[in-house]
Amino acid sequence: MLQTYQPEHPVIRAILAGDEEGFWRAEAGARREAGVPPYGRMAGIILSSPDMQAVFDLGSELARRDGPIRAVGAQVFGPAPAPIARIRGRHRVRLLVKAPKGVALQSALSAWVGQLRLPAQARLSVDIDPQSFY
Repeated sequence: MLQTYQPEHPVIRAILAGDEEGFWRAEAGARREAGVPPYGRMAGIILSSPDMQAVFDLGSELARRDGPIRAVGAQVFGPAPAPIARIRGRHRVRLLVKAPKGVALQSALSAWVGQLRLPAQARLSVDIDPQSFY
């Protein structure tokens, strides 16, 4: 069973028709238009801490200090609760960075997160061009 609010969407039409090539064309077009991989760059940032308010404050502070990210033409989205917001007593907050294809994203990310001094209980992870956002 397939349920959708967009039955005329090209991806849905291709799936229903069994048109694998059509599916890939539609998906590639949508990704190109949105500027996401493989036509752009992304990075997922996960901050975690036992203290929910502290981790949200840390995420907000990181988002405010987005100068190194903006300098390369990238954007920061978030912070927001991670899809899995709590694991083993640690609250998780996510930020997303979206950048043009040719950007030196790793060096910009390094300069960006290097501005913060993480509290002892906080952790930060960076996933370049993530395949999922969990």
